[in-house]
Amino acid sequence: MSPYATASIDQWPDITNQLISDHPLHPAEILDIAQVCWESVWETQIGSGSTIINLIEISPPATVIGYFFEKLFAKELARRYPAEWRGGVTGNDKDLVCIADNQKSIEIKASGQLGLKIYGNRSYGQEAENAHLVKKDKSGYYITVNFYANVLTLVRFGWIDASDWQAQKAATGQMAGLNPNVYEYKLLPLKGRYALNAPIGLLSGIGPKLSGELQAIGIRRVIDLIQYDGEANKSLLKAQKIALTYEDLFAKEFTEAFDEPQPPPTLVADQ
Repeated sequence: MSPYATASIDQWPDITNQLISDHPLHPAEILDIAQVCWESVWETQIGSGSTIINLIEISPPATVIGYFFEKLFAKELARRYPAEWRGGVTGNDKDLVCIADNQKSIEIKASGQLGLKIYGNRSYGQEAENAHLVKKDKSGYYITVNFYANVLTLVRFGWIDASDWQAQKAATGQMAGLNPNVYEYKLLPLKGRYALNAPIGLLSGIGPKLSGELQAIGIRRVIDLIQYDGEANKSLLKAQKIALTYEDLFAKEFTEAFDEPQPPPTLVADQ
């Protein structure tokens, strides 16, 4: 049974705090491993000799980047704690397997779209008609990772239930998304200055025209916008306020818990 099954939504932050507190991995270490592995992904080389290609030189699909990241994360975690953690091997395994207690195993989900939402394939939003078709439990601990190109924009840690995934209504839809309450109350943002490297296009209210104007004066990242102290018109000042709110939500002091119900990230444009 889900730990949230009989609880009202206003109780969810406390439940999430307890789940994170009970987990053997500290959120700060999860973020540290994520950042180490993200750097490692972009040091990857393909081929050998005169035909070698640096991953940074090409534009691999986001699914490829997410897969590399997942495998490197599992490898680094197992290197640090070889008797406690291993990567998934079978279809029944989560991506990160807790050897002592499988209930603490973790699934990793990554999204390379310009935004802060996470998606699973359509099967995540559908209940299997036959139990034997379900390879692994889709409920449990999750690490979610948002990135855009080679920039890590946000890492979260928390719990997602299988019922939280919502399949696209169209019969041809290939993705499943999450209920907004999941982002708000069940996934803890692992805050850090890394989040300020996100491209300005991730902020709502900054459309293509304003984005072009900002880039023309050297503002490409959220941190550039926050630190800009040159001549500013009304649109730029408004954009700076949006960036400062984003900083409060995702980059200011690292916290291990929801001190109070967090507002949904309405300032972020998911495309």
